Amino acid sequence: MNLKLYKRLIRNLIPYKGKVILVLVTSVIVGALSTSPVPLVKEALDKIFVEKDTFMLKIIPLVLIGLYCLKGGLRYFQSCLIFRIGWELVAKIRMDLFKHIHKLPYGFFEKDTTGKLMSRGVNDVNAMLLTLARQVKDALQSSVMFLGLMFWVFYLKWDWALIAIFVIPFALIPVSTVGRKLRHLGRRGQEIIADITSTLLESFSGIKIVRAFGLEKIEEKKLEKHNQDFLENMRKNVKYTELTSPLMEVLGVLGGSVVLWYGGSQVLTGEVTQGTFFAFILGMFMMYDPMRILFKTYTDVQVAIAASERVYAILDEEPEKMRDGKMNMSGFQHQIEYKNVSFKYPSRDTMVLKNIDLTVKKSEVLAIVGMSGAGKTTLADLLFKFFIVTDGEILIDGENINDLNSHSLRSHIALVTQETFLFNDTIFANIQFGRPTATRKEVMDAAQAAHVDIFVRHLDDAYNTVIGERGVMLSGGQRQRIAIARAILRNAPILVLDEATSALDSESEKLVQDALHRLMAHRTTFVIAHRLSTIKTADRIIVMEQGEIIGSGTHDELMVDCAQYQKYYEMQVMG
Repeated sequence: MNLKLYKRLIRNLIPYKGKVILVLVTSVIVGALSTSPVPLVKEALDKIFVEKDTFMLKIIPLVLIGLYCLKGGLRYFQSCLIFRIGWELVAKIRMDLFKHIHKLPYGFFEKDTTGKLMSRGVNDVNAMLLTLARQVKDALQSSVMFLGLMFWVFYLKWDWALIAIFVIPFALIPVSTVGRKLRHLGRRGQEIIADITSTLLESFSGIKIVRAFGLEKIEEKKLEKHNQDFLENMRKNVKYTELTSPLMEVLGVLGGSVVLWYGGSQVLTGEVTQGTFFAFILGMFMMYDPMRILFKTYTDVQVAIAASERVYAILDEEPEKMRDGKMNMSGFQHQIEYKNVSFKYPSRDTMVLKNIDLTVKKSEVLAIVGMSGAGKTTLADLLFKFFIVTDGEILIDGENINDLNSHSLRSHIALVTQETFLFNDTIFANIQFGRPTATRKEVMDAAQAAHVDIFVRHLDDAYNTVIGERGVMLSGGQRQRIAIARAILRNAPILVLDEATSALDSESEKLVQDALHRLMAHRTTFVIAHRLSTIKTADRIIVMEQGEIIGSGTHDELMVDCAQYQKYYEMQVMG
């Protein structure tokens, strides 16, 4: 699994291969320059202090200064380059993830909360790529430095070098064990951060409800629990992460002490020069530092791998278009048919709709009534192909909607919902979302038809007023009128009104009902409503209960033939 992830991560670097090669070259140079003190120390001791060479006394310090100036410049250049690649990859992967999520089936959004998806796009992508960029830089430099120092110590005294590296295998087993634990902790840590993000998003988005019901303490407790989980996870993370450095130091000192005793004995007997001895000791202890960094890098990379698994888990989800139809819908001429349609949500076991048979003629206004949970909204959602029917089929002009391209199908349907969603943009832009190619005049005509201009004219910036997140600056009725203007502008032949007037006050409702009647003219309309007073003039009303149609007809017919409809009517109008 690790190998596959590494390959996928490396494939992201293909567009940057020129820069990557430059990073590799500078890493080799920086790593090689980092080993320069070893031969210089040998020459300094043997030439200057033993042979009393004054020329070497002048030249070696200058060479050392020059080499380290070059090394510092190259390290700075390399760091800037690799982090630039890292940030560009963060932006690219985040964009790819965002686009891919928008291509996923509607049912995907049942699995994860908005906050958790946000965490994948922000925290996981950052951890996945920035951590890797940082660790790759350290790993490249340390690897070259380690190999260079290894060359020098073997070149100076191969038998001492064997003693020095004898400790390395003893570090591999504990480091690999730590790595596995850190990967698990990294995955758990990202999940907790997702929970924290989700809690913050819900709490701030629903601030009115939180304040109105005095839920501040409950929200604080939820975040406190996630915070405590996060702290506990990070305590374990630190415990394992910081274990590698002292482990390598102890093992390094162990090997160094043996070499110090054995090598020192040979210096005293004159078998080895002082310069060779001190150069070897310097090289050996310098060698343990990049080795320590490499082991720590391995453990740190596990966090990035855990984040990568979470990001790729979404990128591997099958897009909606993979199961989508290829046929484009060119218009709507005759009728919509639900033929023996049954449906259950992927995450549930019970059927939400059962054996629905329904035909809606062009330009017919069909009202759908029933208690909450009867399946009214699900019936409309299936028309949009947000979900695929479990059994049966839905036909438009005789064509199964599963054979139609989803984008083409949805372009023929306009939607106005009870929970009006507006973007943190201007009023003009929010209306224009109905048809982004619409002209300013068309937007204004739609706004007038929905009576948006009545309240907009009193705003300082008129249609350029930014309405805040979810339209928080507007009343419920004002938000609903903007949503209706958006549907008018879409000018689609099929219209779905899901409790479209439920959020309106009496004054707004009179204005909007007029706009809706004009909008519904010559359009096939599905009106989902709890308030029966709003749908008495519909061409036909169907009554739903527990996913089944139990009554169908006009208002007057249902008042005679459908006991359940009579009960609804008495509860709302007479009771």
